[in-house]
Amino acid sequence: MIEKSQYRSAIRSKKFIKNAFSELLQKKDLEKITVTEIVKLSGLNRGTFYAHYNNITDVLEEIEKEVTDKILSLFSAYKDSIIENPTPFLKEIADFLQRDYEFYKRLICAKMGENFIDKLKEFFVATVMEEIKTDEVEDKAKFLLIVRFYTNGFANMYVDVFKGKLDVTLDKLTGMMGEIIAVGIGEFKIIPQ
Repeated sequence: MIEKSQYRSAIRSKKFIKNAFSELLQKKDLEKITVTEIVKLSGLNRGTFYAHYNNITDVLEEIEKEVTDKILSLFSAYKDSIIENPTPFLKEIADFLQRDYEFYKRLICAKMGENFIDKLKEFFVATVMEEIKTDEVEDKAKFLLIVRFYTNGFANMYVDVFKGKLDVTLDKLTGMMGEIIAVGIGEFKIIPQ
């Protein structure tokens, strides 16, 4: 019983730390954020911070890993149908972001958010090219170009929603983008022989 409460306490503390970190990223560069600022904003103490992280970079790396792991797990669940119908996969991503909307909004809108989004885009393109049966695609260079085009476009649309440049919900954006992607990637549908 004690182990479960300690585990819940650790999860709670890490969430407070990550939320304080993302809030500070809105105001200043990563290099200028201090542990003192994080613990003060989170309401925790330095010992709690150092019980979970060695430094501030570890906080960012954990956030990046959590997001990429989640996207990879979602992609794995939909990789066999993503070309024919990308909407369910995109809806899962939107639902994931919506669950902690304010956190991701702060993270994406921060000065270093662009770097974070670029890493996610590169990760996703590499994963698609590795996991989709591109050996059955006749024009691999064109397929890569289209995957990059849609990945960049969709990621930038999410950024625009978080930055308030688009007045649309994540769900609505997902539906519209799913339709657009399905049309554009349609020519690469693999027909069984």
